Amino acid sequence: MQSQAAAEGLGVAVRPTFLVHELLRNKRLVRILDGWEADESTIYAAYPTRRFLPPKVRSFIHFVVERFGPTPYWNEGIA
Repeated sequence: MQSQAAAEGLGVAVRPTFLVHELLRNKRLVRILDGWEADESTIYAAYPTRRFLPPKVRSFIHFVVERFGPTPYWNEGIA
């Protein structure tokens, strides 16, 4: 809602890029505070033990690391 209102010129919104990456790429939103960024969030994978970690859990963890690593896919190509 806030993102759409800002895209229509009705104000300013502080939104994470994963919610507005398409609006930024399509130039419907523009960054106005280029040097400022909100605090980073961290994702943790919690599991009982590594000793008997099922392969599907290990695969999921590797997928998440690749997808949300240093530069998440939604931040690629956004100025």
